[in-house]
Amino acid sequence: MAAPKAARKRTVSARKAAVAAGHAAKAAKAANAAIAAKATSGAAPRSTAAPPLGNGRWEASRQFSDGAGRRLAFARYTPAAPPATGMPVVVMLHGCRQTSVAFARGTRMNQWADAGGFMVLYPQQSMARQVQRCWRWFQPDAHHGGAEADLIAAMIQAEVARHGLDPERVYIAGLSAGAGMAALVALRHPGLIAALAMHSGPVVGDAHNAASGIGTMRRGSIKPLFPLLESVADPAVLQLGMPALILQGQLDPAVAPRNARQLFEQFRALNLPHPEDVPVERVLGLGTEKAYRRVDMLRGRKTVVRLCEITRLEHAWSGGDPAVRYHARSGPDASALIWRFFQGQRRVAAVPAELGQAAT
Repeated sequence: MAAPKAARKRTVSARKAAVAAGHAAKAAKAANAAIAAKATSGAAPRSTAAPPLGNGRWEASRQFSDGAGRRLAFARYTPAAPPATGMPVVVMLHGCRQTSVAFARGTRMNQWADAGGFMVLYPQQSMARQVQRCWRWFQPDAHHGGAEADLIAAMIQAEVARHGLDPERVYIAGLSAGAGMAALVALRHPGLIAALAMHSGPVVGDAHNAASGIGTMRRGSIKPLFPLLESVADPAVLQLGMPALILQGQLDPAVAPRNARQLFEQFRALNLPHPEDVPVERVLGLGTEKAYRRVDMLRGRKTVVRLCEITRLEHAWSGGDPAVRYHARSGPDASALIWRFFQGQRRVAAVPAELGQAAT
């Protein structure tokens, strides 16, 4: 192998040339940096904010306190162009491990509020009450789930009075544990709630603790259904009725689809006590990812109980934002189905809103 050549000593002129070249390179680098900075100085900074929650006014951190000092956090959405007076309101109850903000983003109900001109309220369960933010539908007694239902109802009444909302058009909807709590609120306060929507919810009145709640979710109930509903309801609901929409994914691994069919039977018996009434069935979106079976019970020409069995949906809000946990792109838009159902319902015998309670 050839030996490496010995390095030759640089001359003084070569050294000077190298130093000059180094200075030139540094100057060029600084100039390039200055040009780049100047080019980007007028550019708008990249936004990392989440997309807006509608075109109206979003108030994420509201607090309600009732006469007994119990507190409830909630969010409020006022549509971009609200009617001058008598606006409807939809109350949305999130599921376990969710927040009011995530539920608003996932369901996109605020966008329907902009289109329909209604207010949306999003109560949020406290982790101090339940560590996973589950509404305690599975403990419907007066000290747990019943107390939570009454607190939500008091908050709704205060908001109706404060904002001059239409007391005949107060609606409530929920997902999973939120569906169970929405049913409790509606059944305990039938004069306040005009209609109810339950998405992936458990049969009413079957569970009385956390363990039995899991059993209800997995298999539905093995008990007579209508007495279960009566056991958690204000007797006034037997005269007033409670229009109900039930939505359920047929691939749901958390809440067995049997729950939805049993809910349908419970609210059918509540609203239409005549067993000879025949349901009207249709299949919509056949052959697509939005396919579902719809079963309606009518009073005259008006649908008072509706069941939507969504073919390709698991435990998630149908037709929601799939980027948010527990919301799926597949299935029909549940928010649209719920608002359209609510539009046909009104509580003519609505009770006046209670005063003397504070919302901030």
